[in-house]
Amino acid sequence: MEKGLKKLVILMMAVSFLLAGCNGDKSKEALAQVNSGDVSSIMISEKDDFFSPDIIRDLEKYLQQGETIREGLKKSGIVTFAENGAIQSISQVSLSSAFSWGLELNNKKLGKDKLDTVLKENDEIGISIEPTGQKKPEKADLEPEYTVLKLNGGTIEPGLTHTYILPFSENESVRAILQSMDFIELTMNKRFIDSVKGYSPKSIEKWVIKVNGKELGENGMDMRLAPADEIEIKLERS
Repeated sequence: MEKGLKKLVILMMAVSFLLAGCNGDKSKEALAQVNSGDVSSIMISEKDDFFSPDIIRDLEKYLQQGETIREGLKKSGIVTFAENGAIQSISQVSLSSAFSWGLELNNKKLGKDKLDTVLKENDEIGISIEPTGQKKPEKADLEPEYTVLKLNGGTIEPGLTHTYILPFSENESVRAILQSMDFIELTMNKRFIDSVKGYSPKSIEKWVIKVNGKELGENGMDMRLAPADEIEIKLERS
């Protein structure tokens, strides 16, 4: 009798272990299904390299199959739209009226009126900068020429941080670019920056001007720019 009870107890323990294992496998399977649902199958490519891999991943996360492109971009909080429905800015990058954001879906050009296209599994969206109006290159394979103006408020005034894509003009100087922006005020002698978007540096702060990562000297504003040059105005502590 005692041996029979021992066998019964052992049998019950074995069954319990088996059931626990099955339930564990089911839990893992369910968790895997939930996690896989969080991963978007939509891919984004961007040829102008204005956006970090983190920004691209964040955009991809909000673009889901079964939803429209516009819905995903709006939900991301990274993309803003103009009143006419066109993309206005992406990750604090704005284009002058000479350019517009070009979108492709699976290597086919997508007009702004097609942003309500419903996404399918493994769709790929391409983002690029395109010239508008009379600024289009004579040859289709030529890239648009532009100048990049980057405001960098750093940790002092992060709200100032923004990037502007401007049309390139032959023999244009750094000073000419800065003078053309209505939110930048130069000093009386036009050699230094006085204020940006109404902000003037405090006594322990200063504006630093860089072109392609190199700080300009006292007479650096006379520097002539080449296509795709980046002017950075950075607020730093003295």
